[in-house]
Amino acid sequence: MPATAQILSAHLKGLRFPSPGQQPAAPAGSAAAQQVWRQGVDLARAGRDDKALPLLVRATQMAPGVALYWLNRSGAERRLRHTGEAINSARRAFALEPANPLACQLLAELLRLNNRDAEALQALRTLAPETPRDAQHWLLQGSVLMALREWQDAALAFLQVLQQRPADTESYMQLGFALANLRRFGEAAECFRTVTLLDPSAFGAAVYAAHYAAWSCDWSQGSEDHQRMVQALALQEGRAETPAFSPFCLLSIDDDAAFHLRAARMEATRIARTARDNADWTAPDPGPAGYPLVAQALAQGQGRIRVGFVSADFRTHATSMLLVQTLERLDRSRFELTLYSHGPDDKSALRARMVAAVDHFVDCSTMNTTEQAARVRADGIALLVDMSGYTQSSRLSVFALRPAPVQALWLAYPSTTGSDFIDYLIGDPLLTPLAHAGDFSEKLVQLPLCYEPTDEQREHPEPPDRAHCGLPDDAFVYACFNQSYKITEEVFSRWCRILHQVPGSVLWLLVPQPEIQAALHQRAAERGIAPERVIFAPFVTPSQHLARLPQADLFLDTFPYGAHTTCSDALWMGLPVLTQTGRSFSARVAGSLLNAVGLPELAVESAEDYETLAVRLAQDREALTDIRDHLWDNRRDLPLFDNQRFSAEFGAVLERLVAHWAAGGTPQAMPADPPN
Repeated sequence: MPATAQILSAHLKGLRFPSPGQQPAAPAGSAAAQQVWRQGVDLARAGRDDKALPLLVRATQMAPGVALYWLNRSGAERRLRHTGEAINSARRAFALEPANPLACQLLAELLRLNNRDAEALQALRTLAPETPRDAQHWLLQGSVLMALREWQDAALAFLQVLQQRPADTESYMQLGFALANLRRFGEAAECFRTVTLLDPSAFGAAVYAAHYAAWSCDWSQGSEDHQRMVQALALQEGRAETPAFSPFCLLSIDDDAAFHLRAARMEATRIARTARDNADWTAPDPGPAGYPLVAQALAQGQGRIRVGFVSADFRTHATSMLLVQTLERLDRSRFELTLYSHGPDDKSALRARMVAAVDHFVDCSTMNTTEQAARVRADGIALLVDMSGYTQSSRLSVFALRPAPVQALWLAYPSTTGSDFIDYLIGDPLLTPLAHAGDFSEKLVQLPLCYEPTDEQREHPEPPDRAHCGLPDDAFVYACFNQSYKITEEVFSRWCRILHQVPGSVLWLLVPQPEIQAALHQRAAERGIAPERVIFAPFVTPSQHLARLPQADLFLDTFPYGAHTTCSDALWMGLPVLTQTGRSFSARVAGSLLNAVGLPELAVESAEDYETLAVRLAQDREALTDIRDHLWDNRRDLPLFDNQRFSAEFGAVLERLVAHWAAGGTPQAMPADPPN
């Protein structure tokens, strides 16, 4: 899923903070208070909020019962980034006039922009019942409900907007996101297609139309969706302002790494502009002079290298499952580790283990971008690692303010950010060959063997029998546990051709939604495959998922967005993975993992080779058994699962990046050292 919180607009169209030129000429209050207020308004109108604010404060002191004075004061405080004071002034105005929609919306928007969504919703619902709710009120309420993950109520709010403004593209966008979170993917895609009809330059809408159609396995408008996307990007590029969107959604649509970079650059530019415009400090000089605390500590050999990791997923999540043991194993005599978490605390054992694995755990969930960046800088972080990219709940905006002298992307996002504020992308020779450097805005840094860590402590549970999994005992079971948006029409057709050539085989997919199951059964029937040969697996706990994997015979990867953690899981449980490598990062991960377990022959370069090998392995059970035995018997010795080796190599890369900066170097490609 794309990052809903990231996608929500930074402001709501139509909402206007108090503008001095729009105020009535003679508000209530004493003549003296009016005179002071007018002076403040005139200065604010001239853009001199620093001079206007003392006068507006004085007006509220002289006539504390006039809501308008508090509204103007809040507006000046907001523009001067006195956030707390602006909220308090807006709250006072709303308390004085609980039927004033502007006071209500101003308070709610200020609260929303500072991650106080529950309070914002309460303010919106407190507006006097007799006051009509205009479209702007419902749009703001819907956005707050989205942030609170109340998808159904959010959808109803956006429908209220569309009743009043039937061509409101922002409302169609947000309705699409709400429906997607309700897993009504086909309806979501239609919302985004409507936006592209109203505005052919709406690149984000074109991307989401294709993405959510892919989630629903509806390929009927695939070529049209792709063409709308290409045309919209051409119309958007070069504009001074562009709407937010998630480049993540492109990765499963095609293997065009150059197109991914073009789109990512546009979004990164928007993020940087917004973050820098809203910050009350500017990014430091990139050299040691701009980060004196870091430079002094390194020059004098004081303490350890301070490394920070930023993510919303320090909980029961694939990122933490992969990362935790590496954090535990990084040499504490050389590194001081901090996790900056802006995600929920799920109270899980993995969350507790993540907290215990590092020196400092900072909850940033209530911080805004500037506050979080200021905290990172105050902590003297030398190297800040983003572990989200454009995935769910990204905070790339923190990195745009340059709180650390060295900033890198690693592990969780399989593409480029397209930014000027991420210096490095940490990959490996197969995943990110230097010949592909032109596909990335970041400089490529290569770990010696594989970019992905693993946890040697994770479970290796006993598998249930096939009947427990709903599988026939005597069938050859092809499996894919990637989410449905990765299943393209070409890939599914390929799988059906494989099933035709292997009598008695079945396809086992992780698709729990009944509507999508029905769609895939229909697609299979259209290709001559009986529906009972396509079997669906439910979502289960991580332990139950690992346990069921050995009941499959061969994992068939998707293309162009292949298996990442799901590939690692399969190999850990002795299930071979067949993948096709491509140009883009997301199409090369499984190939990197297979190389790290000594099975590079299972990463092929064409669809034809993929089909041929999938059939041959089903027919040559002895060859397949040898591969499974290799994985099962040597699991503890395979390089992919040697976390001690990985942690040492990863630590060496971190030191190398910081040392290069401390010596006055600018970001440059860093090929892999020979593997240990």
